[in-house]
Parts: sequence; C-alpha cells; structure tokens
Amino acid sequence: MNISSFLIAVALVMGLAACGGKQSSESTTTESVQSNETPMEKEVAFTVAEKYFVKNDAPSLSDPKIETAEEFAEYFGSATVMGEDGKPTAIDFQTQYVIAVTKPATNVATELKPVSLVEDGEGNVTLSYSVEEGEAQSHSIKPTLIVIVGKSADGDVTVEEVE
Repeated sequence: MNISSFLIAVALVMGLAACGGKQSSESTTTESVQSNETPMEKEVAFTVAEKYFVKNDAPSLSDPKIETAEEFAEYFGSATVMGEDGKPTAIDFQTQYVIAVTKPATNVATELKPVSLVEDGEGNVTLSYSVEEGEAQSHSIKPTLIVIVGKSADGDVTVEEVE
C-alpha cells in the first residue's frame, strides 16, 4: 500500500509539473507574437478600378504609382461596354492616385486580386496581391490590377505578390 500511494503521489506531482510547463510556454508564445506587431502600420482604403486594359504599345511600368491622368493614359485604355455598369471606374487625379500591377501577356485565364494595402507611418505604402490562374484560353490577356487610393495615404509605393 505504501508503494502504490507513493506511485500515485509521483504521478500527481508529474502531472502538475507538466501543466505548469505548458502554461509557461504559452505565455512565452504570446509575448513573442505581441513583440512582432507594428503599431504604426494601418490599413488604407482603396477601390479596384474596373474596365481598363493595358495598351498594346504601352511601355513597361517603371513605377506602380501613377499620379496624373496623362501618365495613366500612356499605359491604359478604357473598355467601356453597354449597360448600366458599362463605364470604367472614375478616377479623380486631383484627390486620388492609382497603384497599377501588370503581368506579361498570357493565354491562361489570370486574375490579380488585392490582398491588402497598408501604410507604415514612415511614408511607405505597400500593396499586397495574389495571382489566381485558371484554364488555358484561345486568346491572350495582359493581367492587370489597378487600385485607386486617396492622396491622404501618399508615399513611396511598393507592390508584393503573396501566395
């Protein structure tokens, strides 16, 4: 009986020690996650521009940030179609600018989708986007993503593809 009581006591002590160890590692994990946060980073509102296409004779985009209608017209044309929602999204370059991402021509159905737009508080704006590919097509497209941003979130712009 003494041996069984001893074994039960040892098992209880080991169980309590295991629980205490788990609590300690959880608090460490929480602290490390909190230390990785960047409190100055904030989400920026944007609108995806619809019904625009990359011109066949357009040069490669040297900068994803486009601040004037004239510069925008060098790269993009409007694709107006019939119907109520047939007009391209309006862009007011007095109060807005665009961030544009283009990919080389492909015959695979490809869609560029915005994931996030953040401003870091140091004059940097980052657009993250994903690429979704579909079936092969009988024609080529130049995948394009154009987002419209208010000039209140003005700064150096970078774009990054995420998976």
